[in-house]
Formats: sequence, C-alpha cells, structure tokens
Amino acid sequence: MTRRILAALLIVRSLTLSVPAEERLPERLREQFWTQGDQVRTAFVPVIRNARRGTVKFLKEAEPVALGAIVDRDGWILTKASQIGDADLVSLQDGRRVPFEYVGHDVKLDLALVRIDASRLTPVEWETEEPKLGAWVVTTGHKPDPLGIGVVSVPRRSIEKSSSYGVLGIALVDVSPDVAAIIESVFPNSGASRAGLEANDEVLSINSSQIAGRRDLIRTIHQYRPGDTVIVEVDRDGEKKSFSVTLTHPFGDFLSRIAFQQQLGGPLSFRRDDFEAVLQHDTVLSPEQCGGPAVNIDGKAIGINIARAGRTASYLLPADLILPKIDALKSGQFPPPIAPQSNADTGE
Repeated sequence: MTRRILAALLIVRSLTLSVPAEERLPERLREQFWTQGDQVRTAFVPVIRNARRGTVKFLKEAEPVALGAIVDRDGWILTKASQIGDADLVSLQDGRRVPFEYVGHDVKLDLALVRIDASRLTPVEWETEEPKLGAWVVTTGHKPDPLGIGVVSVPRRSIEKSSSYGVLGIALVDVSPDVAAIIESVFPNSGASRAGLEANDEVLSINSSQIAGRRDLIRTIHQYRPGDTVIVEVDRDGEKKSFSVTLTHPFGDFLSRIAFQQQLGGPLSFRRDDFEAVLQHDTVLSPEQCGGPAVNIDGKAIGINIARAGRTASYLLPADLILPKIDALKSGQFPPPIAPQSNADTGE
C-alpha cells in the first residue's frame, strides 16, 4: 500500500511540475496544496477504506458538530467531549441517524464515551506504537476521500493549561459579595445570553456546586476555561431553573486570540490546552472535524483528533493514552455532565 501511495504522489508532483510556472503560481505553490489538494487526497483513499466505517458524525439539528470513533461493535463511541454539548444525533456510514446515551466523560482528556442502540458495527483498528516525526497522519470522515492529510510535526508532549478563564457574560448587582449573586444584565452574544439567562436571576449553583454570593460565583467560574460548558441553576421569580452555558473568552470576540485566529485560518477548538500528552500534526482541520480517528499509512488509528490548536497545528491523543480509559468510561467511573432539568420542564 505504501508503494502505491508514493507512486501516486510522484505522479501528482510530476503533473504539477509539468504546468508552466506562470500558470501554477497562484495555487500550486500554496503550502496547503502539498497535502490537501484533491489529487493527493485521492491517493490516500485505500488507506482509510476500513477506518472510515468506524467513523461517525455527531449532529445538532442536522448540522455536524464533531466526529467520533467506534470502539466496540455494540455501539460504543469515543469523541471530543467539549464539541458535543448540544448534539442530538449520531450519523452512521450507512446513513442512519440515531440518538445516543452519554455514558462517560474524562475531563482531563476531553473525551466522551457514548452508546447508541446498534450492533455489529465496525470499530476502528488501533496502533499503539508511536509514529515518528514526519509520519503520515490521515483524518477520516464519511466520504471516500480523507478529510485531511498531514505529517507528525512535533514529538509527543504535554500541553499546559492556558491562563485564560471562561466568563458567563453577565454583570452582577452590586450587593455585598457574600450575600447573593444576582444578575443585573446579560451581555449580547454571550454564553449566558445564548443559554437564556436573564436579568434578576439569582445564581444558586454551578455544576451542582452551591454559590454563596458574588465573590463565590466569580471564583468558581474562574476555574473553567473558555469553551467549557457548565450547568447554571438560578432562582427566577421563586422557581428554580437550570441552563447549560458555554463559557466565552474574557477579552471578547474582537480582542481574543480565538477571534484573531479565526480571521487567519478559521476557528480553533475551544478546548485546546491542558492535555497530558498529544502528538501534533500539520493537518488543517476545523473544530467540527475533531473527535474522530487519525490513522497511519496502514489505516490503523494512532489516536483521536482532539483539537485544532493553530493555523497549521492539530493535536491528537495517542492511542496508548486512550485505550486504557475505555473500560473506566464504560463503568461509570467518569460520569457525564449533569443535564439541565429546566429545558425539558419548560421548553426553554
């Protein structure tokens, strides 16, 4: 298989060089075409033929929000936890769209384990031997062609936690900091606004942790990063309601690095730091293309794409880090986030 791919790539290269220089300058010399051009992708179709049968898509109202890797023929799927907070269905290779049960959540790895009511699925095959620098990394999707192709660009390393903290996007009533956390106003386009929080709501708890007042709320929220989703319980006119809020960046849309990178090369993953170990590769992915398998030249999964971290930097969790976690996730050792009750009760 490796020889066939190299031969195909040489043909692509020769075809490129046969075009007069003045005609190929606009596109052929752009870096992304070295590995992302249609002809190069086609050369890797045989590599992902089996792996893509073990790749699923998570959908929110029919729109893709993440990929996932089937890890067991009886419906067990791993994915990137912070990408599927609002997902409602899993799309399989055969076209079926089915609901899923959220079973486990490893916060440190940003991994979620879900289960669907299906059997005789095709799980991905794993390779725990670590790839060398320069080794091919191929990202699978639902289509015959790969979603992206790159190479391992940085050896295995840990990613430190960013100093940036997440914010709800609210202003609090100026009362004694230890009395109550009452919302004075909700900022437009914030996580709080999108979730449905309102002025005069009193914040009672964050992820079931009781809030004693303004100061306690600020201290609690600062423990989370931009992109984390928290369950906020409030008292609204004497009635308790819960909302799922995705935290945003403290510097806002225009000043944050997130927005800056979006302008340069597309959006980055909200959760892209604080990982025990990752392999960095130069495949250009979108956040919605994370969560699924990344395979080597033999079509075996060397890990799961866990974040788009920069213009040409994507992270994958190595297979040897993932596989020991699966049984613990299945057993309930790492429970999933608590679902907000008010959405089901009130229709909000």
